[in-house]
Amino acid sequence: NARTQWLTANTETVYAFAFLDLKRDGTTVIEIPAGIGPGLIDDAWMRWVVDFGPIGLDRGRGGTYVILPPDDRSGLKPPPGGIKTRMKIAGVEREVIAVKSPTYANWFGLRGFLVDGKPDAAVRLFKQGVKIYPLKEAANPPAMGFTNISDRDSSTIFPSTARYFKLLDAVVQREPLAAIDLETRGLLAAVGIEKGRPFNPGRRWQKIYAEAARLGDAAGRAVFYAPRDAKAYFYPDRQWYAAFVGNSYNWLRDKGRGGRNLDARILYFYCAIANTPAMTIKIIGKGSQYALAARDSRGRYLEGGKNYRLHIPPRAPVTHFWSIVLYDSQSRCLLDNGQSFPTKTSARDHLLKNPDGSIDLYFGPEAPGNRENNWINTVPGKGWFAILRLYGPLEPWFDKTWKPGDFELLQ
Repeated sequence: NARTQWLTANTETVYAFAFLDLKRDGTTVIEIPAGIGPGLIDDAWMRWVVDFGPIGLDRGRGGTYVILPPDDRSGLKPPPGGIKTRMKIAGVEREVIAVKSPTYANWFGLRGFLVDGKPDAAVRLFKQGVKIYPLKEAANPPAMGFTNISDRDSSTIFPSTARYFKLLDAVVQREPLAAIDLETRGLLAAVGIEKGRPFNPGRRWQKIYAEAARLGDAAGRAVFYAPRDAKAYFYPDRQWYAAFVGNSYNWLRDKGRGGRNLDARILYFYCAIANTPAMTIKIIGKGSQYALAARDSRGRYLEGGKNYRLHIPPRAPVTHFWSIVLYDSQSRCLLDNGQSFPTKTSARDHLLKNPDGSIDLYFGPEAPGNRENNWINTVPGKGWFAILRLYGPLEPWFDKTWKPGDFELLQ
């Protein structure tokens, strides 16, 4: 909910998160149950390591994943995304999916789907089926612990102060030097961040860092809310734009011929965490797709004190469900609007339909008459933006024969 200040988190899938410490634990085993939603591991630089579930090598049937640290000496050399192999775990040979991480710290995330609009089944699946333990303790793995953080204060908003550079230095010092390329090392060293050297900036550098953080935050905000690249937009006559511009999870332009699209990478990470090719590639009926909108049909930024309508055409092209979630334009986190969730979804809400099966959603500080089920409250004086999510997208989404309307300002 809105107390969970996570960049563009959503309220329609049940998350399970964990952090791996391969430096402390060494090779780590993760057991994934069948029927889980899409999941992933990203490394300390938020680069993709491996997928789980229907988009992973287990293909939704569940499996045992073995995560090798960067200093692994087993001789295994799995490709990106992992490889199926056999390995002894607690003295028993098993089929596993092995993957090697470039960094010691790794972020682990799973999703489970709502059943009858409730998270209970997904939570039960997590608690009964997910196991994470060091390979060296496989004979007697420690018990799993689960904590519900929905009503706890937590944040993934990175600081726009000099503290940002202190956190950046901490990652550089903790992780292997080989995890970042020579070019990046040079850029970091030029601003006083170098592995093996103390980070003690004096007064002059503190001022430089503080100004750089403010300017960097402002630049990220401009790139995110006003992308200039025409390729960012899904349709020539709509305001919807992509989180992954160019459909590349590593933001390559023309498959690398044009280098890395730095603005595309900035746009994504200014508003989001988690990186996987499953968010970009065309997987009919699996995976997920995202579209963002921060402006109305006439190009004006969405305002909390005004009322809008959004038309969702009939026969939404999904195998699972679609949703619209609102976010605070300042924090990029869930909009704290006084409702349980700033969301409408085909998976949980009893939405009123038009005779042709289409749906009109309403947004504003006042509920429209007889349409409260289709209404999301907004906050006067606070800007907002929306993300349309499609889980299990179908061909009409990819070929653009189905497209959502724009946010229309109501007089």
